[in-house]
Amino acid sequence: MAKRDKQNDLQHLSPSAAVFIGRVVTKMRYRRKVGQDVQAELVAHFEDGLKDCATDEDREQTALRLIADFGDIKLLALLLRRAKKRCRPLWRTAITRTLQTFGVLIIGFVLYTIWFSTGKPVISVDYTALLNKMNRPELRDEDNAWPSYKNAASLFIEPNDPDFKKLAFSAGNSGERRKFTDLADNEKQRIAEWVELNQSAWNEFAAGSAKSYCYREYTHDPNDQERWLLSILLPNLGDIRNLARVGIWRSQIAAEQGRIHQALGDSIAVARAGSHWQGKGTLIEQLVGTAMTRMACNQIASILEAHDPPGALLEQTYRQFSDIYPDGFTLMNMEGERLTFMDTVQRVFTKGGFGGGHLIPGAWTYIADEQIYSLEGQDKMLFMPLYAAESMIHARRDKTIAKANEFYSRQEKYVKMTPHQKRAANIETAHNMISSLSRYRFFLLHMLVPALDRVFEFGFRGKASYQATLTILALQRFQAEKGQYPGSLSQLLAAGFLDELPMDPYSDKPLVYKKSNEDFTLYSLGPNFEDDAGQPGKTEKGRLKDWQDNGDTVFWPVPKT
Repeated sequence: MAKRDKQNDLQHLSPSAAVFIGRVVTKMRYRRKVGQDVQAELVAHFEDGLKDCATDEDREQTALRLIADFGDIKLLALLLRRAKKRCRPLWRTAITRTLQTFGVLIIGFVLYTIWFSTGKPVISVDYTALLNKMNRPELRDEDNAWPSYKNAASLFIEPNDPDFKKLAFSAGNSGERRKFTDLADNEKQRIAEWVELNQSAWNEFAAGSAKSYCYREYTHDPNDQERWLLSILLPNLGDIRNLARVGIWRSQIAAEQGRIHQALGDSIAVARAGSHWQGKGTLIEQLVGTAMTRMACNQIASILEAHDPPGALLEQTYRQFSDIYPDGFTLMNMEGERLTFMDTVQRVFTKGGFGGGHLIPGAWTYIADEQIYSLEGQDKMLFMPLYAAESMIHARRDKTIAKANEFYSRQEKYVKMTPHQKRAANIETAHNMISSLSRYRFFLLHMLVPALDRVFEFGFRGKASYQATLTILALQRFQAEKGQYPGSLSQLLAAGFLDELPMDPYSDKPLVYKKSNEDFTLYSLGPNFEDDAGQPGKTEKGRLKDWQDNGDTVFWPVPKT
C-alpha cells in the first residue's frame, strides 16, 4: 500500500523530479516514516514550482532548474537527515542516546573482559628459595639429622593389616593413651614383633634425633612446571611420625620389662626428633613436631607413674629433656604461611596497572576446594564467565597484599601472647579478623588464611606439657632424695631441682600444684580459664581428654582413659 501511494504521489510530477525525489529519499538511509514525510515535502515543493507550467516541456525544464537549485543529492540527503533528527521528540532522542550509550558500554565491557581474562602473572620472586634460606642454619652438614631421618623412613615397615595398623598407630594419640601393659597377650606379641621389625629404622631415627639440627631442602615434583610454594613436597613426614610411635611402643615395652633407663631414653629420642620438626617452615611440619613432643611427655609421665627411678636417673633425664630447647620451647612460626600467600598472589594476579594488577580469572582455581573450581579443559571454559565476574569483584593486587600484610603483622605480634593475655586484652581472633572482610572482595584471604588461633594455642599447650614433664621429673627426684614432695613449686625451684616455674598459658600463673599425703596434683586451668579443682575435661562421649573446655588438663596423676 505504501509503495502504491508513493508511486501515485510521483506520477503527476515530471520524470526528472520523480527520479530526483526517489534518489534523495534513498540516500537519506533513514526510517521509512521519515522518508515518506520528506518525499511528501519534496513533492509539495515541486508541485508549487510546476503549477504554472502549461506544457510538459515547460514542466521538465522547470523541474531541472529546481533540481539544480537543490545542489548535490548526497549533501541534500545528509542535511535532510540531520534536520529530521533535530526535529525528533525529546523522548525519542533520549531513548536513542540511551541505546547508543548502552551499546557502546556493552562493546567496551566485552573488550575489557577479553583483556581482563587474558592477563598473565609475572613470577618475579622464588619464594621456595626464600623458605629454604629461612630454614637453613649455618651449621656443619654432618650435624644435620635429615640424612638419618631419610634413611629411617626408607627402612620403616608399615603394618599391612588395617586392624593392626589402627592399634600400632594408636601409640601417643591424644585422648587414647593405650598402654602396652593393658593389651591382650596376642596384641602385645604383635606389637613387639612389629617394633622388632623396625629396629633398623629406629636406629637411624634415634641417630638423627641426637643431631643438633634438621635441614631438608624444600623441593617440587620434577613434573611440576608451575612450582607453587603450596605444592612443595613434604616427603616421609608421615613415616617420621609413625617412627615416633614405634619409639613410644619401644619405651613401653622396655618399661614393662624393667629397663627404665632405656624407656626414658627412647622417649627423649622422640622428643628430640619432635623439636627438629617444630622449627620448620610449614605449619603441618610444626604441628607434627609438637605432637611428637607431646607423645614423649605423656610417655615419660606414664613411666614415672608406674616406676620409681633413682634420683640420679631422674636428674639425668631432667637435664637431657631440658637441653632439648636451649633457647626455650619452640612456638609456632607463621612466616612460611606469609611467604605461601605472597607466592600465590604473584601467580594469580597480573602485575602493574590500576591497583597494582587484577585477579586473573581461573588462575586461582588451583587452590579452591569447590568442585566447580577444580574443572579442566572445556568444562573449565564453561565457567569462565563466573570466574571473570568473581575476579572483577575481588580487590586489586595492592589492596589484597596490604590486607594480608596487616593480618600477618598483627598475628606475628599476637603469636607470642598466651591465650590468657589475649583474653585479658580482648584481642580479636584471627577468625573474626578474616570474617570481617567481604567474602567477595577478599575471598583469596578467606581461602588461604588458616584458623591460626587454634594453631597458636597448640604451641602454648605443647610448652605447658613440656614444662609440666620437667616439673614432674623434678618433683619425683625431690621425693626420691628428700623422702617427701615439696610444699610448693617455689620450694622446688629454690632447692635447685627446677630451673624455672612451669607457666599455665590459661592463667599466666604457675601450673596449679597441690600436695596431698603421699602424692601431688599438677594441672592447667585449660581453655575454660577456670579452676575445676583438678577435675579433668571430657569429650561429649564422656572420655577423658586433655584441653577440653569443661575441666582442667591434668598432668599428674596421669588420667585414666
